[in-house]
Order: sequence, then structure tokens, then C-alpha cells
Amino acid sequence: MKLLNFELAAPSFAIELIGLDFVWDLHNAGKFLDVSVTAENNAALMKWTVSGHPAAKHSGCSLIFAGLKLLVVSDRDHDLPLSEDLCLSSISKVVPEPRAEVPLRMKPQWNENEAFHLLFQFQSGRSIEIAAKTVELVGW
Repeated sequence: MKLLNFELAAPSFAIELIGLDFVWDLHNAGKFLDVSVTAENNAALMKWTVSGHPAAKHSGCSLIFAGLKLLVVSDRDHDLPLSEDLCLSSISKVVPEPRAEVPLRMKPQWNENEAFHLLFQFQSGRSIEIAAKTVELVGW
């Protein structure tokens, strides 16, 4: 997967995206809205509203995944309130082997052309793993 116009603040357990001349803190200043798939163009979209610094110019951001290859949504901890699904816990690059345990799929450093999936983990225990040809950050 290629990150077109942003980067993760860290390869594992990041809470910030760096792009569009802002640091997007999706844990403290973001509220996850949804993930959707468009079959017609084989794309996925993840959306957040934001407060804080980017909010001066943007009320939210989206990640647009083109050339979708994989989208896996896990179960959540049903004992936690639904509001915990709105709070991102972390974003990590992971080795493209979904059957392996998550910690074993993370690496401290990645080579430029190395294949990876993005794993979004939420406070509710839910996770979204996604792989695509490209992903682009868009403010709105």
C-alpha cells in the first residue's frame, strides 16, 4: 500500500497522521464517523470529525483507499459503551498476514517498498484492518 500524501507519526500504535500541513490527532481530537465501501470503484472511505488545530481549516478528514484489497472489521467488547467505537486507540502498519497475532505483525521500522496493511484499533476493542493499492488523506 502506498500512503500518498501523509504519514503515520509512528509505524506502530500511532494516534496521529501527518499531512495536509497539519498533525491530525485522531485519538484526542478526532471522532470516528464511519467506514464505507463503494463497489463500483472498489474503494473504501474512513471518516472522522476533528477539533483542535486542523479544525481551524477543516471540520474533518477522510482516508480514501483506492484499489481495495482487504477490509476486515472485528468484533468489539460488548460490555463497553458504543461511544468507545468513536475513539481511535491506534493505527499501525502490520505485516500482511491476518492469521498471525497482531503484536507479531508489527515492526519498529519499515522499508520504503515493503508491503503492509493498516490496522485501526478502537477503544471498544474493535479493529479495522485494511489493504489497498493507495490511501489518500483528504480534509473537509
